Amino acid sequence: SGCVQPESGHDVVGVDDKPETIQSIEQAKPTEQSTLVTDTPAARKCILLAKIEAAANKKKEVQWMCEYCGEAGPRYETFDLALEHESTCDENIDWCMIHFDSGKHFKLHKSTEVLGNIRKYLNAAAADYESTHPGVIFTTKNMPGFSAAVPQQDNAKDCGVYMLEMAERMMRNTPQIDNEFVKKKGASKNNFFGSNSFNKDVIV
Repeated sequence: SGCVQPESGHDVVGVDDKPETIQSIEQAKPTEQSTLVTDTPAARKCILLAKIEAAANKKKEVQWMCEYCGEAGPRYETFDLALEHESTCDENIDWCMIHFDSGKHFKLHKSTEVLGNIRKYLNAAAADYESTHPGVIFTTKNMPGFSAAVPQQDNAKDCGVYMLEMAERMMRNTPQIDNEFVKKKGASKNNFFGSNSFNKDVIV
């Protein structure tokens, strides 16, 4: 899995580590005892042990974070909780459904309805595997979709050739599908999608 421990966990010093100087754990949070006396070896040792204990307690608080959210994301007490989050993390979605509709102006197909029907089918199919893959549910969040900007046909009979043209272009020059692609609904540097992505003369 991509779950990782926060870097802060690497700064924790164990009680038995016996650092040579107080500076080796200066990032640990001091306790009230550290402000009492500091001019004797016993007092300095007490301060050192207090800082070590504070660092150990800090290590117990949060251990795991999502690899995709990184440092800016939430923290989890257990690996399993972090793993569960990763499976639906918004930064981990690098797949999607794309509806190519060359006749949008005819208003014959609603993308939300088309994509919704596909999710219903996937959920029905997933129900057969509930015993081995429990809790699998496809939603707009974990299975997003959008209607791509594509050249529009001028009549009601060229939908088939437009579909073949777009399928050929997808196979010939498949765009890189990543999280940024999904978030921008197909917008990419090479302008793969667009109302002028190919000349209508190729359809004739």
